[in-house]
Amino acid sequence: MKIETLSERIANAENKIGKKQLTIAKKQTLIAKKQKLIEAKGLANSDTPEALTLKWDIEHYTDDISRLEREIAETALTLDNYRKQLEGAERESILIRELPKVLKSLQSELVDRWDKWDTERRDKINADYYELDYKEFSRSYNHADQMFRLKSDEQIHNNNVKSAESLIIDLLYRVRSITGEITDWSDIRASAGTGGFTVLNGYVSGKEGRACVESITAGGYNIQRLHIRVMVHSV
Repeated sequence: MKIETLSERIANAENKIGKKQLTIAKKQTLIAKKQKLIEAKGLANSDTPEALTLKWDIEHYTDDISRLEREIAETALTLDNYRKQLEGAERESILIRELPKVLKSLQSELVDRWDKWDTERRDKINADYYELDYKEFSRSYNHADQMFRLKSDEQIHNNNVKSAESLIIDLLYRVRSITGEITDWSDIRASAGTGGFTVLNGYVSGKEGRACVESITAGGYNIQRLHIRVMVHSV
C-alpha cells in the first residue's frame, strides 16, 4: 500500500477516535448533570415518571459510552496496524531511494525480462483460446492462466515492477540482517549469468559485519519464467 494512502487512513482513523472521545466526554457530562438532578430532587429511590426518565437517560448514555469505547478500541487496533505498515513502507521507500547502481540495474533488467516473457505467454494463451475448442483449451490451461490472458500490458508491467522491487527489498533486508547499516557496496560485481542475465556476486560491508552475496538464474525460456536466486551469508 502506498505511503500516501496509509497516511490518509491513519489521519482518518485518528480523527474517528478523536470524535468518539469527544462524544464520550459529552455523554459523561450529561450523566453527571442527570445524577445531580436526581440527588437535588431526592429521586434516587423514586419510581415517578420524572425519576424513571432521568435514570433511563443515564443508562442509555452509559450504554452509548460502552459502545463507543469498544469502537475506539477496534479503531485503535486498525490504527496500530496502519502505523506499522507505514513504518515498513517508509523504510522500504528509503531503501529503494538509496539503492546502489548494481541493484537498480538488476531491478530494471528483471522487469524488462519479465514483461517480455509475460506478454509472450499471454499472447500465446490468447492465440490458443481462439484456435482450440473449449475442452482442449480448458485441459491445457488452468483458471489462473485463463484469467492471465485478460491482463493488459500495463497490468503486467505494474505487477512486475512490484515483484522486482519486492525481490530487491528482500535482498536488502537479508544483507542488512548480517551487516547492520550498509556502508559499502563497492565489492559487489555484476556479471552475466544464464542467458546473459545480470547476476550479482561479491561482498557488502556494514557497521556490524560483512556479507557474501552469490546469485544464480534459471528459466527464462520455454515454460519457465526467469527467476533469480540470491544467497546471502556472513563472512
